[in-house]
Amino acid sequence: MSSNGAMKAPLLIEIGCEEIPSRMIEAAAADLEGRILRILEQGRMEHGAARNLGGSRRLAVIVDQVQTRQEDREELVLGPPAKIAFDESGAPSKAAVGFARKQGIDPGELRKIENDKGAYAAFDRKVTGLDIGDLLARELPAAVVGMSFPKTMRWAEGTHRWVRPVHWLVALHGERTLPLELFGVKAGNRSRGHRFLGERDVAVASPADYESALESVFVVALPSRRRETLAERLAAGAESLGGQIVDDPDLLDEIADLAEWPAVVAGGFEADFLALPKEILVTTLRYHQKCFSVQDGAGKLLPGFLAVANTDRDPSGHIRRGNEWVVSGRLEDARFFWAEDRKRSLEEHGRRLEQVVFHAKIGTYAEKAERVSGLAAALAGAVGLDKAAAVICGRAARLCKNDLVTGTVGEFPELQGIVGGLLLREEGEPESLCSAVYEHYRPQGPEDDLPASAEGAVVAIADKLDTSVRLVAAGEVPSGSRDPFGLRRATSGIYRTAIERGWPISLTDLNRLADGNDATLSFLAERLRSYLRESGWAVNEVRAVLPDDGDEATGCTLPDISERLRAIQTVRAREDFARLVELTKRVDNILVKSAGEASPPAERPPADWKEPDETAQALAAALERGEAELGALIAKRDYAGVIDGLAAFAAPVDLFFEKVLVNDPDDPASSSGRKAMLGRLRSLLIRCFDIRELAGQAERRD
Repeated sequence: MSSNGAMKAPLLIEIGCEEIPSRMIEAAAADLEGRILRILEQGRMEHGAARNLGGSRRLAVIVDQVQTRQEDREELVLGPPAKIAFDESGAPSKAAVGFARKQGIDPGELRKIENDKGAYAAFDRKVTGLDIGDLLARELPAAVVGMSFPKTMRWAEGTHRWVRPVHWLVALHGERTLPLELFGVKAGNRSRGHRFLGERDVAVASPADYESALESVFVVALPSRRRETLAERLAAGAESLGGQIVDDPDLLDEIADLAEWPAVVAGGFEADFLALPKEILVTTLRYHQKCFSVQDGAGKLLPGFLAVANTDRDPSGHIRRGNEWVVSGRLEDARFFWAEDRKRSLEEHGRRLEQVVFHAKIGTYAEKAERVSGLAAALAGAVGLDKAAAVICGRAARLCKNDLVTGTVGEFPELQGIVGGLLLREEGEPESLCSAVYEHYRPQGPEDDLPASAEGAVVAIADKLDTSVRLVAAGEVPSGSRDPFGLRRATSGIYRTAIERGWPISLTDLNRLADGNDATLSFLAERLRSYLRESGWAVNEVRAVLPDDGDEATGCTLPDISERLRAIQTVRAREDFARLVELTKRVDNILVKSAGEASPPAERPPADWKEPDETAQALAAALERGEAELGALIAKRDYAGVIDGLAAFAAPVDLFFEKVLVNDPDDPASSSGRKAMLGRLRSLLIRCFDIRELAGQAERRD
């Protein structure tokens, strides 16, 4: 490596633009980091650790110890085949001379080489390594243009397209400015400061000075530091109002990317608004104003809120008063809609569902409510709830979509289901009914809480199951990244709820209760495999319990499948693991081999046939005992005991294969009897899980 190539320095790329929507910033910053690292790695540029810094007006990446230039190298350039390139005396032919001229070399530099494709004319070319600036200038523009965003904008007479118009670009390798250009903007060493505080721009001496330089112009560049600063100021603001914030980490993540110089403004509203249900008041502040609610130590809301500002200066209180004015208006709207909705019972609201289409091929929400009601009542019985609970489940399912036509949900869609539960509480209905409606959308993601009540869990499963089965039957099967109806999320919620509740329900049961067909059962099975993999189970562990080409496990209950996975997760630690795998494979191999041979004269031995060999008799006796003992263990879901029981077959099977001829051409009756016995043994060995998958045997099996 040349001395220049050996030199290293940190690299900084900052793309400055107009305000990026906060929901896009984190993913975009990570995407930019990944693209820059790919350029460096594909360009054979050594480098250290990288980190991205995203904010409302910039995406930045800093990479430590990036090589100054590529190493010089030699590459072999192939020319025409040797039989064309050289004559009988070995002199270059006209074809070789033409190739050499095109490559800018003397024909005498060509030599004959041989590779796996044959003999060719070739020469060694010296390639001078690119400078880091030249490499990035060549590769970075296309990489940045290729970044993916949910929405993009055009500017400069429509010639440029990106998430937002780009206004400045910083590109530094150490203290050296790199010759880059993006979207018509040339790189420099000057970044932009806060829109209203401090200087408009600032010089960045080197990547190491980036954060401090921006802080001098009132920009906190590091996302984690902005979040920490906001969390501290929110806690202090809540304390100034005599309480504590209603915890909302997702909102904190979002607003941390909205403000470059984060500050908190404490405001208040009329205490009369506290008569609103807590859920409605908190949602109004969160979704419409991105404000935090404040509560006392007992969880009771206080007449105050905390808003995030992009400045810590409000000497005249204009920011506070502006937020208070808007918050009061939004709360007034919420109070109006809530009062109007309470003029009718939830039952009465539901009459309008006949005009609301769920899906063009399936029908209205009113029809869906009737289906889910029957499904929920049947499901309640199937999982062991009593008749009273089943009645509650059926009624809750019939009512759970009625709040979709209320004014409150129309204004605050985030409160679907919740408003229905709140209205039922206002009507004095039983808490089990209220909570079942209130919780029926849960879980809405892997981090969301499950329904706390059994009735809520039943209605949640029934609603998601009806949606999934009906839409798949209508041809709305998710494909690739396309899942407009959220069926993957819905089925994950079904499985997570049933498994954590320990309910004895199988995929076959779920499909039957929802009036599904073979296609819907196949979809449910595939989604279960995906859910288990998403939950952290290895692919071969899932295949061991749910084979890709078999439907045996669809009849197993969901908690039972989970228990089997937990059991096999520990099997590799056993000293006899390899012997267990070999045992299963040997039995399988002899049966597969036999299946490929000509059929014996008798498929089954005569009724009066008795096994003449003592070793085979011993294995048969062990199989009789094992089937009974393992059946009892499986009934208790003692899968660790099942593995111990299977291991006990290793010795008698070894002896059987050593002493006994399975395919005896002179005794077809015994051959049939022994193969039938091995078939029973194989069924027992893979009844709960196919242990061969854990040894990497992932091929599909009949």
